[in-house]
Amino acid sequence: MNVFWIPIVAIVFGIGIAMLGLWTDHMRRTQILEHQHRERMAAIEKGITLPPTRADADVARGDRKSDPARVLRSGVLLLGLGIVLYFAINEAGGHEGALFGFIPATLGLANLAYAVVLFNRGRGTPADLPNDRLPPQ
Repeated sequence: MNVFWIPIVAIVFGIGIAMLGLWTDHMRRTQILEHQHRERMAAIEKGITLPPTRADADVARGDRKSDPARVLRSGVLLLGLGIVLYFAINEAGGHEGALFGFIPATLGLANLAYAVVLFNRGRGTPADLPNDRLPPQ
């Protein structure tokens, strides 16, 4: 009977930790928004120019999800994980099961291709770049 408690406890604690992470992220974002609101209200009362909001900073910095370095890192990680899974499961004796290692490997290759697209888009045309950032010719 005690053996059945192990997966139940693992599932309950796994879901609990995920819910705790979501709740703390929500509370952090709520506190940031409240702080920005108070800061902007104080600036309006004093009649000074409004400080940039977090959304303005995100636009100026670029979208984090389409950061080429982040996509490249996750692509390399997934590709490596897929290759290791393939060989590990194949050595354990299941060639048919080892083919499931190609799923994360394929996702890794897709992320690597997307990273190349983002790097090329970020490079831009020479007319778009400042003079000190021209690509080598």
